[in-house]
Amino acid sequence: MEQCVIVVHGGAWAIPDNVKERSHEGVEIAAKAGWKVLQAGGSAVDAVEAAVISLENNPVFDAGYGSVLTDSGEVEMDALIMDGGQMRSGAVGAVST
Repeated sequence: MEQCVIVVHGGAWAIPDNVKERSHEGVEIAAKAGWKVLQAGGSAVDAVEAAVISLENNPVFDAGYGSVLTDSGEVEMDALIMDGGQMRSGAVGAVST
């Protein structure tokens, strides 16, 4: 396997002290999930998907379990995944419940 790096972030917000440790642990678990896919010969897209699924299954993050509400108090989400090597991507925008 070529040298690679996995970077996972748990959101762009000021992490409250009461979830800071669990947030850091969740990001580490997600990165390890992606790394495991790469070690098994999976693609970068498969590794990203595994990392995102890990975040979505962790209630510390607002992915999967919900979202930061809009100004009107509604759930609205966007998502994108890209395969730069193939120049392909897929996305959804303004998805709401």
